[in-house]
Amino acid sequence: MRRLFTLLAMLLLLPGAAQMTRAQEAGRPSEAPQGRISGLVVDAETAEPIASATVGVWRSPDSTLVTGAVTSNVGRFAIEGLRDGAYYVTVSFVGYETQTLPGVVLGSAGRRADLGSIRLAPDTQMLDEVEIAAERAAVQIQIDRTVYNTADTPVAVGGTATNVLETIPSIDVDVDGNISLRGSGNVAVLVNGRPAPVSAEYIASYLRQLPAGAIDRVEVIPNPSARYEPDGMGGIINIVLKEEAELGLGGTLVAGGDSQGGYNASGTFTYGRGPLNLAATYGFRQEEGIGGGSSFRINRYADPLTFFDQVEDEDEAETSHRLSLSADYQLTAQTSINASAQAGAEDEWEEEAARFLELDAARDPLNSYRRLVEENGNGWNADFRLGLTHSFDGVSTRRAGGSSGRDFGRRGRGGRGRGGPSGGASGSGNVGHSLTVEARFDASANDNEDLFTEFVADGDALRERQNGYTDRNRREGSLQIDYVRPLTGFRLEAGYKGDLEKLYSDLYSESAEGEDPLAPDLGLINTFDYDQSIHAVYAQLARQWGPLGVQAGLRAETAQTTFTLQNTNEAFDNDYVSLFPSAFFTYKLSETHLVKASYSRRIHRPRSRSLNPFPSYDDPLNIRVGNPALKPEYIDALEAGYVHLAPWGSVTLTPYYRRTTDVMRRFQNLRDDGVTVRTVDNFDTSTSSGVELITSMDAQALLPGLRGYVSFEGFRMVTDGSNVDTDFQNNAFGWGGRLNASYDLGNPFGVGGLDLQTTFRYRAPMATEQGRSGSFTWMDVALRQALFQERASLTLRARDLLGTAGFTYIIDQPELYNAFERDFGAQAVGVTFTYSFGQEQQNRRRQRRDEGEDFEQGEME
Repeated sequence: MRRLFTLLAMLLLLPGAAQMTRAQEAGRPSEAPQGRISGLVVDAETAEPIASATVGVWRSPDSTLVTGAVTSNVGRFAIEGLRDGAYYVTVSFVGYETQTLPGVVLGSAGRRADLGSIRLAPDTQMLDEVEIAAERAAVQIQIDRTVYNTADTPVAVGGTATNVLETIPSIDVDVDGNISLRGSGNVAVLVNGRPAPVSAEYIASYLRQLPAGAIDRVEVIPNPSARYEPDGMGGIINIVLKEEAELGLGGTLVAGGDSQGGYNASGTFTYGRGPLNLAATYGFRQEEGIGGGSSFRINRYADPLTFFDQVEDEDEAETSHRLSLSADYQLTAQTSINASAQAGAEDEWEEEAARFLELDAARDPLNSYRRLVEENGNGWNADFRLGLTHSFDGVSTRRAGGSSGRDFGRRGRGGRGRGGPSGGASGSGNVGHSLTVEARFDASANDNEDLFTEFVADGDALRERQNGYTDRNRREGSLQIDYVRPLTGFRLEAGYKGDLEKLYSDLYSESAEGEDPLAPDLGLINTFDYDQSIHAVYAQLARQWGPLGVQAGLRAETAQTTFTLQNTNEAFDNDYVSLFPSAFFTYKLSETHLVKASYSRRIHRPRSRSLNPFPSYDDPLNIRVGNPALKPEYIDALEAGYVHLAPWGSVTLTPYYRRTTDVMRRFQNLRDDGVTVRTVDNFDTSTSSGVELITSMDAQALLPGLRGYVSFEGFRMVTDGSNVDTDFQNNAFGWGGRLNASYDLGNPFGVGGLDLQTTFRYRAPMATEQGRSGSFTWMDVALRQALFQERASLTLRARDLLGTAGFTYIIDQPELYNAFERDFGAQAVGVTFTYSFGQEQQNRRRQRRDEGEDFEQGEME
């Protein structure tokens, strides 16, 4: 209780004490106080630094609070501007015993007191209380991002990273696993703060291989700073994996299945001893799925009108394996090395049966046929990383958990449940001095076989056959250097990133009419190489002036790309230099109110698929071609924000504005023979302005056991593509919302450890440049029962409970009307069993202790 009153007194008196000190200094400019007290706060058992610990400086004669500070993410603090006199220092952190250091004297004999390493011992009396009460809340608000703590989310248990992202506000995932953020599909996906180990075309497939149980949290960064790579027009989604290595051996086993015939199993094993941390994870997944859709078309270009009706059914299966290994070794007290390797393999099979019916103006049948498509694919990917971290502060660089790379925006110990508004950039007394170097190499390959067979009407007479074979290989290597240090009251961050990528793709196609022999399709066969090299440097400065935090940065980049069509001997070069400035401002109105504003410039580069001018072959009536002259698009993004904390949760209101130039936009044209051609070009501009409201709930006062969040977004998008076609202009409004709520059923029903969770999302219809997209609704429900003193759990999950998952889209043009419908076939019931052994339970206890602080000491990244 005494420690609680001490902490409350410090929180109340710190601002006033600081202002009084500044006022006194202002009145005596010739004798500015020179006293300084510094030190390092570490865990007495592990010697690891403790971030966000509270340090108080008190006058010895009357025990009055003079000032205070919060330790940095490397556990250091430095309090300056102290007058001569006798003091004592208190250091506290939730889950630890408070340490008091008496006899600190500043005067003519010495005005700088270095307290050295202050070792805090765990408070065993508080641990059990913290274990019960100090769980992380669903949402944490930080300066440049919103953090969603998704570990063990019931609706995603036994699922994949894709299922986790489906529960996050602002993020939408379509039936193919493609991700969009605030309506923009150009999103950078990172894992532990580094690019995912596959190219952008295969992100969706990679996320379906990554087990949901391996994910600790998801960080949504809509307006990243110059420190981060500028790719991703809509911002960054960073998936942070769990770090569970501790002393001894531990691990988690997961197994499950669903009503569609899918099943999965995974295991995570960790070991820590002395300076070494090891971790290994293996996951297996067998997915089965069904779906279908329809298309109705009016050929308005024909006189008289003709109609076309298409119905298709799909059956698919996918088998995947993923193995990851990581190691972290402490070379010295200041230097550590880390290495990781991960590899994945998958086999896919899909069978599609489509029926086509052509009708005349009276809607009488003219022609009918059916088309069978069998697709077989297999692929693999591998990623290797080696890193070194050196701290010039003399602080241990060991990262618990054996993380395979430098953590993205890591906050050390002390994340509070609601994640209060943080004060912005740190001053020189709250910044570490470190150098991080990481080398990375990744490779992937995919082989696909697509077999198409058309039959006349419902008979077995062959109408047409076509086979396609695709071979793709990709290699990429990169080197990244990041340097951070305090600099005369500022925090300086600087770095370099070099990246080389090579892609090879080969397509062979053959076809025949009826029973004729197969012959090469010369108009479809193509081979291309795509080479890209990017070199970038960045620098940014940040500083905190009382409640005001400011950060400004600039990233300069040079890129060279070459797209070569080998069978036509054509080469398309696109070399460009880009500057990416960023700026962040935050103002802390009080401990529970924060306002902020930010600006950044970003880029979206064309994918190789969008550059290839050779047509696709999967649907002869709807073909797709690329554009080798396609240029990257740039976006300038402005955001403002207001954050308010309340006893029941938090409210975040974010108005935003984005302007995009050279907009890469897909559109559809109609050829004279009635075939629609989908391609991509650079539209002139597009602007998007809107507001997002996120409310997190910890409504114990209203209904004990209820937690979660509600989000709402409304935006207007204006597109000008008149440089391509005068009809390609649009001014539309879109909106949507999402609910994620959990309720502890254990206490009301007296069963203990029983949780109910539901997620619901809705997206309203919206007009596009050529038509209109329909509404979208999805609802999942899960029930989880803890077993064996929380070492195990059994989860029952119902996906797409209402059976509404799908989409509709209408193209309405003078020459063509086309209405599409698609059923995702996602409705299923699944069950998953999870069991943890060894040090896992101790890790959870420590994690809860680490996350039990009453506030978050944020940093502007």
